[in-house]
Amino acid sequence: MQSIKQKTVCLLVALFSLLCPVVSFAAPATLAANATSNASNLIVITNPPSFSSTTQQGVVFCGYGSNNTKVTLYLFNTATQRYEQMAVYGVPVTATINASGVFWKKVNLPSGLNKILIYAENGNSVQVVRREVSVLSSSLADKIKDYTVNMSSALQMGR
Repeated sequence: MQSIKQKTVCLLVALFSLLCPVVSFAAPATLAANATSNASNLIVITNPPSFSSTTQQGVVFCGYGSNNTKVTLYLFNTATQRYEQMAVYGVPVTATINASGVFWKKVNLPSGLNKILIYAENGNSVQVVRREVSVLSSSLADKIKDYTVNMSSALQMGR
């Protein structure tokens, strides 16, 4: 009986020790609006550009970086003035860069201006990259296109 208890305790201690590093290196649930980096060489974001607009709610965030770097996406909450970890069906939007050196994540963004913080961590190094993506309604996008076409026609007529 004593042997079974000892084995059970040893097993539980072993499992706990395996899980502790995962918990201790998890990205924070929220970040301050002024979150900063202590590194600049962990990731390069190739999409989306720093400031962009789209009529599609689904936006792909992608780039490349150092092997074993964990990338987490955050969305700015104007009510709390903090960046909150994005999640899909309750699972945080994260990616770990593997030997290929690339990462990508597709997320759905709400309409309007979305301030995104891309948080990369590798060991004690942290890099923060910001992006702003405006999701426009299709009717607004149509109005902008119509205005552009009309303005272009007016300029050509004036020649």
